[in-house]
Amino acid sequence: MKTSVLLLAAVVVAIPCIWGFARWERKGHALRAVVLLLVLEIAEACLYENQDLVPRGLFHPGSGSSQFRLPEIVITLALLGRLVAKKLPKRIGYPALLWTAFGVWLAIEAVEGYMRGNVHSQIPYEAKAIIYVGGGYALAAGVPARRYVEAEVFERLARWFGPLALLLDVMTAGHKAYSLHLPLLPLTSFGIMGTDAATMLAAVGVVALMLEMGKPRRNVWTIVCTVPMLISVVLASQRAALVGLGASLGLVLIITLGPTIRHRLTVHSAEAGLALLAVCAIFLAVVLAPAVLHDRPPKIPFTSTVSSTLNGEGKAESAQDRLNELNAAEHMIPQHWILGSGLGIEYSYWAPGPNVDFVSALTEDIYLDLWLRTGLIGLGLFVLAVLVTFGEGFRTWRRDPDRMIAIFAIALVAVVLGFLVKGGFESIFEKYRLATMLGVLLGMLRSTATSGESTFPLIPVLDEAGRKTDERV
Repeated sequence: MKTSVLLLAAVVVAIPCIWGFARWERKGHALRAVVLLLVLEIAEACLYENQDLVPRGLFHPGSGSSQFRLPEIVITLALLGRLVAKKLPKRIGYPALLWTAFGVWLAIEAVEGYMRGNVHSQIPYEAKAIIYVGGGYALAAGVPARRYVEAEVFERLARWFGPLALLLDVMTAGHKAYSLHLPLLPLTSFGIMGTDAATMLAAVGVVALMLEMGKPRRNVWTIVCTVPMLISVVLASQRAALVGLGASLGLVLIITLGPTIRHRLTVHSAEAGLALLAVCAIFLAVVLAPAVLHDRPPKIPFTSTVSSTLNGEGKAESAQDRLNELNAAEHMIPQHWILGSGLGIEYSYWAPGPNVDFVSALTEDIYLDLWLRTGLIGLGLFVLAVLVTFGEGFRTWRRDPDRMIAIFAIALVAVVLGFLVKGGFESIFEKYRLATMLGVLLGMLRSTATSGESTFPLIPVLDEAGRKTDERV
């Protein structure tokens, strides 16, 4: 009876939401759904450091055993609204086809998991990656890239969340956390910079900073707001987040050495000089001034944090724990190395910290996870879809006549690369915040490729009475 009442209430709430999303689609405001999704996910990550400890409320609706996460609700309702307003797309590009094939294969592996007798409660949880990545991709790809640039989505996100990132940075550095019991928004241990929040904030900061560098007139406040967003990765004390940001910034550095950069980004000598002076001023303020006031040797901030993140005793035990986990998973892969063992597979390994056999469903490596669960076919589809998407991004960077679209594309490639590098140390498909943002970023990257001339031919999916259409996904 209680379940029936909850389902009825969900339907009553869902119908006006679908109508609202459909109205946005008809009026050309599809961008609002994507921005709403990003704002909710980043805000939740900033308010709640651990996704598994989000209490019931605005960001975790549900009752009893029925519980949901906001991204799966927003993505599902927004796509249903688009379906009502625009119907199914008539044609689809090769990159979108590859991501669709990957999502379908995940669904097949969910059925395979049930047939093999894997942990049934784990299968739906892992299958939600179809919604987070595939749904986020479809939602973001349906919005023209020019809308993202003209609306200054990432610049505004930087200005909105930059001050919050600064607050969390200060509270994390000062080891301050507070609990507030607000209606529908209970906060437990607010003030800790979580790894999910740091990764998402840094991604927004990198894209916003690169877009500002492409404008003839920079918004200084936007650039300033990106600083605490990038610093948050250091304070989150996670090697995977640091390595991921390093990969993103490394790609940005590499493209600055290429010939295309001269036609895309322009940094004046006066701006470079001011930036150098600002760096020197910050160095004097945070390094030399405290040393003089307290009569002690100069100390560079964050060095101890970075050192403990990379080389701390706890990190060494964590690394050995990961190695044991990976070795156990590698011994299971040959059993079903082509088709995979299905979703919901679990295995045991020796954990050196508590010195016990630990049962896990994850390998903390997205690629090994995919090979174990979905086999070589699933891993191959994922890698191929990523490579094709990256190929589109680099083509847009080199060939798109719109400079801002080109910069947007290469910035997205950089942050997606950071996510995927981090995925080698953390299985981000089970982090619904990161999985959702990854899907959205990939969808935006697809949108940049279809903003001008398509780099891949279109594949007809649905064709009514033989009519031609230029609609792309």
